[in-house]
Parts: sequence; C-alpha cells; structure tokens
Amino acid sequence: MIAEIQIQELFKKYPKGTEALKGVSLEIQKGQFFTLLGPNGAGKSTLVQILTTLINKDSGSFSIAGLNPEANQSRIQKMIGVASQDNEIDPTEKVENLLVFQCRLFGLTKPEASKRANELTQLFELDKERSKKAGALSGGNKRRLHCALALVHRPRILFLDEPTVGMDPVARANFWEVITQLNTQEPVTVFLTTQYLDEADKHATEMALIIAGEIKYSGTIIGFKKMVNPNGVMSLDDSYLQFVKTVSNPETSKN
Repeated sequence: MIAEIQIQELFKKYPKGTEALKGVSLEIQKGQFFTLLGPNGAGKSTLVQILTTLINKDSGSFSIAGLNPEANQSRIQKMIGVASQDNEIDPTEKVENLLVFQCRLFGLTKPEASKRANELTQLFELDKERSKKAGALSGGNKRRLHCALALVHRPRILFLDEPTVGMDPVARANFWEVITQLNTQEPVTVFLTTQYLDEADKHATEMALIIAGEIKYSGTIIGFKKMVNPNGVMSLDDSYLQFVKTVSNPETSKN
C-alpha cells in the first residue's frame, strides 16, 4: 500500500547556511493522525512548507497521495488543506466573505459556497463573528478562521501548524472535537505540529521527533513512551523532555 505521505531523504539548506532538513524520511498512512514534534527551529515548519508545495526542497523526494508534486502541484493543492501560522488573511474583509471567496477559488458555485461558509462558521463556532472584519478578531478566533478556510474544499489531508495558539480552553476543546471527528469519520489524514504536547498525546496516534533537522524517532506515541521509560508510564510531555535532554546532553544523561 502506497503511503498517503511518503518522504525520502529530504534536504533543505537556507541561503544564510542554516541546514533545516538533513535527510528526512517518513511515511504517513491514509487516515492517520500524525504529529511532528521538536524544539523551535528543529525543521518542523520547513518540512510542512515543502510538503504543501510552498517552498522547494534541495534534494530528496516526496509524494502526496501517490502523486509527484513536481508534475502534479495543482492536483495536490486541491487535495490538501493548510492551517499555518503564516497564513495571511485580509484584515479588512468580513469572515463570511473570506470563507465564500475561498470556496469560490476551489470551484464551488455561489449557492454551494454560501452553504459551505455557513457550515464552517457553525462548526468552528464563528456565527457571532461572521460579519466582523478579520482584523477585529481575537487571536483564537483568527486561528479558528484559518482552520475553517483550510477545510472549505473538504481536503483528504489536513496540515495543522500550531493550530490552537491563542485559543482559550473552551475553544481548544471545540476545535479538537471538530478535527477528531474529521479524522475518524471522513477519514481525513491529519499532519499536526504543536508545542502543546498534551494535545498530541490525547489526539494523535503516530509521531516523529525532529531535532536539528534530523528525525530521531518515528513510530507510535505509545512506542515512544515505552522506549524512553520501559519500566513505567510517562506522559508524552515528560517522555519528550527526557528524550530531548538525553539527545542534547548525552554525557549528562548518563550521570
């Protein structure tokens, strides 16, 4: 079976000399809830940007749903949804208009776009915000709008880059209810990056840990916890901290 996302030996170096990716290889199967973890600057956002065809790799290869991005970029863009911290939203436009416009970009008719925009404002509890300009939204509501915009065309793969930053606990709970439902019932493949490890622990099943551009672990979250602490039960947060400390300071961890 061909992996939904297949990555082989990806390298990326920026003009100033930073090696963001150093031979990254991963496989993510259709319908998985996958999370990519790592410290700030580890290469997470770079990998997401390459997979979503926003920036070019230096070498290596990857495929999305079995498609080569170099020959099928437009097809891939129709298959994926991207909710990124870098998404730009016109601050002068109303929430509802932004959603309708995004729907129209993906080929929906005016009635279909209006219906889909209404569905998404309800789904992400943005009903009271629909007539507000995007620039007037709170940080949490902007993040919810980012995610709603990423879902207008019902993508088969959803990339979430730090999706709940700025959301209050109630908004976060509602957001994850929506995403887990999409993952289990559609099923949409989810590729998540987050610093909230409790969220990854609760919702994802598969993970990879990237440090300084290199994959240090790839497998199940349960397997990662057992690898770090075979004789006990630890949260993903504690397991992550212990593992990163060991990798960063191997001599210290032996003492």
